[in-house]
Amino acid sequence: MSVLTFLSDFGADSHYMASFRGGMHRSNIDLPFIEISSRIEPFDIVEASYLCSMVYQDFPAGSIHILATNVVATSFDGHLAAEYNGHFFIAPDNGILSLIFGEKFAGYFRIPTNGIEQKIQNIYIPFLQKLIESKDLPSIASKAEKIVVKTRLVPTNDGSELRGTVLFVDHFGNAYTNISKTDFDLFLNGGRCEIELSRHTTIDSVSENFADVQVGDSLCYFSEHGYLVVAIKQSNAMRLLNLRKSKPVIIKKR
Repeated sequence: MSVLTFLSDFGADSHYMASFRGGMHRSNIDLPFIEISSRIEPFDIVEASYLCSMVYQDFPAGSIHILATNVVATSFDGHLAAEYNGHFFIAPDNGILSLIFGEKFAGYFRIPTNGIEQKIQNIYIPFLQKLIESKDLPSIASKAEKIVVKTRLVPTNDGSELRGTVLFVDHFGNAYTNISKTDFDLFLNGGRCEIELSRHTTIDSVSENFADVQVGDSLCYFSEHGYLVVAIKQSNAMRLLNLRKSKPVIIKKR
């Protein structure tokens, strides 16, 4: 069964989420509703797109994913819908979807509106009703020709260093980077490495899991979604290594 997911920067204690869910119930939308997170850093479409990229394929095909980030106190020319890898996405036209799909993706549709609307439920819920019924974007929206496109932040590789960036930090203080296993393997080509986590902390290998190290030790591992994560066993890498968002993680050849 397909589901409806919601990812936002609304905050856990705001009225925005309750207002949206109230609109859903009033409109009798009965898809299972899963809130991925409402704790995205305000206006941070990079963090939101990274988190969505990590989890959307864990849901059944045909699911609908709403990305309501950078919509509060912001006006847009419009909102977009798209089908990608068997899933549907709804988001403001602020570049967030291009960070998930890539710059060359062109299958966007413009959600019909009557002008600027501050309450997104007044735009998204009527569109959701049509999408749930038809599951066919071309029949309910027109193709979007001009959209806002953002460029993904990718690691740099100069042959001697692979330099990535922390894009997301989870509840445990584990820092998720934009370094994929493919990036890592191509850079090292079977060789050994030194991973610089902070000014005074380096490690020389990637662990399979937390069982490889002792409590309090730093480690790197690849998440199930294929990106390098920096952690400290039973502690907080963000706090102890100062690995906050936008901090670099540098891999050198040995």
